[in-house]
Amino acid sequence: MRAALLNAVPIFVASNSIEEDSKQLINGKGRKLIGTFSAKDLRGCHLAALQTWLPLSALEFTEVVSTSPINNVNVLERELVVCHLESPLAEVMDKAVTKHVHRVWVVDGQGFLGGLVSLFLEDLFLLRTPSE
Repeated sequence: MRAALLNAVPIFVASNSIEEDSKQLINGKGRKLIGTFSAKDLRGCHLAALQTWLPLSALEFTEVVSTSPINNVNVLERELVVCHLESPLAEVMDKAVTKHVHRVWVVDGQGFLGGLVSLFLEDLFLLRTPSE
């Protein structure tokens, strides 16, 4: 995230058909979206706890940090906020406001990632491929 100057990345189901390096950012478009990892997830984490969590996957980390008594941030149950390709912008903005989130993931009917609606300019780079 730091190298790509991103505030958040989608967490998606890994593909069994190709070799992937879990330490690299991978274009998740068209893959099953299961979560979000953002810089906000790190806020309030004690350094000692964070060091013990480094071996975890992003999804495991988001689950552990939301329930850890070590974390001094009161994290509500994580809800993946999504909309569909056909969703009107007013509905998407209403979701962002009522769910208190900065980004709404765009998915198809099966939950496969199609894009992102974000209140942050930095997130516009998130789903671009080198050819875009």
